[in-house]
Amino acid sequence: MKTVLDAIDPREALTILGPSKAKIRGGDASDSGAVWPEPLLRARADVLAKSKADGGGLRPAWLRYSGNFYRNVGSELGEAAGSGRLLILSGGYGILRADEPIPYYDRKLRLSDWPTGVLEDAVIDEARRIGATKVVTFVSASADYAKLARRIPWGSTEIEGVLVTIDFHGGGAQVEVPRRLAQAFGAWWRRSPSDYPPGMVVEVLD
Repeated sequence: MKTVLDAIDPREALTILGPSKAKIRGGDASDSGAVWPEPLLRARADVLAKSKADGGGLRPAWLRYSGNFYRNVGSELGEAAGSGRLLILSGGYGILRADEPIPYYDRKLRLSDWPTGVLEDAVIDEARRIGATKVVTFVSASADYAKLARRIPWGSTEIEGVLVTIDFHGGGAQVEVPRRLAQAFGAWWRRSPSDYPPGMVVEVLD
């Protein structure tokens, strides 16, 4: 399957993944005091105040989630997290760097929770901070995560946005879609297009 992904080096792009409802509790990481723009930090505080969160310890964001994507993805996830070029979308935090320590929480991303432009600007700012001219997002097509990727004003920037989703209409979508997204991400990271899953859809956003 030949796609626009073939021309994008994952080690030079900014990658964005979705979270999962299933999460691992506890943790012993220390708070790194991640630096984000003030509008995002203010919005986070407001959303977290309305969320279910506990103080049972911190874990890096990429090690907090345990849903079907995270159970099926391989060592590529750790490599991406270690690269410093991976973001995870979050209902409680909006946007997280992969190594950002967070507690257990329970909140689905609702774009209505977040002031217009805050999350969009944070993604663009992060891409510029690391010098990425491509941003590749792997998320379910039906959730607000894909809506966020689509409403970022890519056309008014020097950055190209690419959205990867899965077209799947059979039973068991809650298991199969994240499993295939994990397969798509892993195949892209390994530069192995022959391993892309059936139903993968790649959109260039503007």
